[in-house]
Amino acid sequence: MYEFEVANTNGLPTPTVTRAPEYQPPIERPYSIKGLFHPKEVVMVAGAPGLGKTNVVAAACAHVSQGRTFGGRPVRRGLVIYYGAEDPEGVLKRAHPLLRDPACATAPFFVVHGAPNLMDPEIIPKVRSFVERKKIEHECDTVVVVFDTLNRCLGGADENLASTMGAAIGNADQIAKLSNACVVLVHHVGAGNPDRPRGSSAQEGNLDGLYILKPADESRDSEKVVLLVPKKQKNGKLTEPIPFQLKSLFIGRDSDGEDVSVPYAVALEPSAFAKSKPAANENRKADGARGERREDLARTLMELSKQEPERFFTRPEIAERSGSAFNTVRENKDSLRKAIGRALDDLVAAGLVEEGTDGFRRAPQPPLNETPIAESA
Repeated sequence: MYEFEVANTNGLPTPTVTRAPEYQPPIERPYSIKGLFHPKEVVMVAGAPGLGKTNVVAAACAHVSQGRTFGGRPVRRGLVIYYGAEDPEGVLKRAHPLLRDPACATAPFFVVHGAPNLMDPEIIPKVRSFVERKKIEHECDTVVVVFDTLNRCLGGADENLASTMGAAIGNADQIAKLSNACVVLVHHVGAGNPDRPRGSSAQEGNLDGLYILKPADESRDSEKVVLLVPKKQKNGKLTEPIPFQLKSLFIGRDSDGEDVSVPYAVALEPSAFAKSKPAANENRKADGARGERREDLARTLMELSKQEPERFFTRPEIAERSGSAFNTVRENKDSLRKAIGRALDDLVAAGLVEEGTDGFRRAPQPPLNETPIAESA
């Protein structure tokens, strides 16, 4: 043990002290989206009005809620709490094209209607309490919490003051640390400088990550392409920009016979992350990964049992809803089929899943005496 306590003489919380020569930096860094969204960090996505900030962030969150690879980057399935302070219905519209498939019905992506005040310290326990309940409900270890847009979450305070932005980002940081969350602040860039966030220049120093959305070549299929460009990544090296194609999905015709569509963003894979399609015999995983896949399918079937408790689900239906533990084999149908089969067989043998003529479902579980979550921080 290389930590020890020091005497507390001021009535303040006793700090923890670490002997620096004994510290070993971790090799594995937790993430929601590797190189982009990491737990216990506050990052900002800033861009000009109308450029597609909400499109891009909603797309990223949709991938997190499903545990699906995003723009060539690995993704871990997690809870998403999206505070749509400016346009909650707009967030839902932008997430719809990526979550409309029935396989996404149990994705833990929640949009909160309203503008929380990040200037109020009481927001910390309120958000934390809501996050912890949802994490337990959906068996998620990590979470992405979005405030869109930051200006709407300042309670009317002046974004040009260093004290305002320092307090808001400080409270966001407490939410991130206490909830094991990546907090994403969606913000505008300055009118005269599209390379920095609007408002006090002090805010950039308080962030763990800063990403600027910029226009790119629009020649691809006559649809707009934008780049999410990392400007600051405090705990890692700057990664390659992620290109996004901004598209629209036709959803029907209104009573006047006019077409109705909703916007959304598709993350394109940069050449730096391009990977060849894996061969079927290159996807056999170690026993540790097999255990992760068992846990993934146990979680999947638990979510499905909440929707239709009596129904048996086929292997393809379960595979469609599987999460990040299967990402390395998802592009190869034969490897995915075998990995799903092994995990289901293990769960049936353990008595956690029952097999019927029509597929599989979660086995009845004995009641548990659960302790309620504390409402305070």
